[in-house]
Amino acid sequence: MLPYLLVLSFVLLWILLERKTLNRTAFWIPLIALSLFAGMRSSRVGTDSGTYTRDFRSGLDVYNFQFSEGVEIGYQILEYNLLKVTHNYFWLFFITALIVAYCYLRIIKKYSANYWFSVFLFLTLGVYTFFFNGLRQGVAMAIFALALPYLLERKLFPYLLICFLGSLFHTTALFMIPFYFLVNLRVKPFYKIMATFIGSLFVSSFLINYFAATNKRYESYAEADQDGGGGYLTLGFYAVLLIFTYCIIRIYNIRDKQFIQLFTFYAIGVVFIIPIAMLGANPSGPQRLLNYFTWTLVLILPVVFKKINNTYVTGLAVIIFVIYFVLTTSKFSNLTPYFINPIFEIV
Repeated sequence: MLPYLLVLSFVLLWILLERKTLNRTAFWIPLIALSLFAGMRSSRVGTDSGTYTRDFRSGLDVYNFQFSEGVEIGYQILEYNLLKVTHNYFWLFFITALIVAYCYLRIIKKYSANYWFSVFLFLTLGVYTFFFNGLRQGVAMAIFALALPYLLERKLFPYLLICFLGSLFHTTALFMIPFYFLVNLRVKPFYKIMATFIGSLFVSSFLINYFAATNKRYESYAEADQDGGGGYLTLGFYAVLLIFTYCIIRIYNIRDKQFIQLFTFYAIGVVFIIPIAMLGANPSGPQRLLNYFTWTLVLILPVVFKKINNTYVTGLAVIIFVIYFVLTTSKFSNLTPYFINPIFEIV
């Protein structure tokens, strides 16, 4: 767990340092640091890392590379071109980390009310480390994050284009298309949230079976939760944050249009996943869709705590998020211990 806490500390300290000394928002150093940390990890770090690195570790001749109908073409093109020049999987991890960190940091820099706090949440809420396990889906989610401006500005075509680009790495990015219309529907957010929950009660079972039937890789989606409650803990945590944020909106009468859109998008995602979790589905399956929505907390919570404007409350929240980070990283994600790629080991 120590390496994760060290990279967290380094990135946050650098952001403060660059702000104090140069009076600018740190972007490139955190980007490179996070990309290198992810890139230098061993294939033993992460549940699915061994599968993603198999062709690199086996020394597969690129001429024997077979494109599969069951894997998204964007990822296969990336892997194929990397195998043409190297069998060191560091480059697979590093390049995908570069994509993930760049997409999120770009949006955070543009929209965050508190850049430091947003980056802190980006790391402690597991937005950054998600792709350590689900690499293809993590890249798709990061690309989808770039659609946020078009969701808020009601620009359908670029939103659809980004969803399509994300689907080249994981088809679930296309699942986000209906939510554009739902978020921008001229109805009160409460009614949107309730309608989503009720609708999910009826379609969740069909959704799970559809994913499992259309692709063998997704057959585990229909399997029962075997992780000892990790999926429920995560969903419960985000549900509590939903209720907490809603209360703050009511208490402080927050009416900012973009903020309400962000909160609505987040809330819709959480309540949509609740019926799926109630079915006992594998958290590594449909519940992973939750991460398409929950990353927006890195933009929502800085506004919430700015409204509260209480040092003790904010300090308590920071402690809770660090505990959550340690718990989820060490217990439910197969990310600890952090092993380094053997090519970087000093004999």
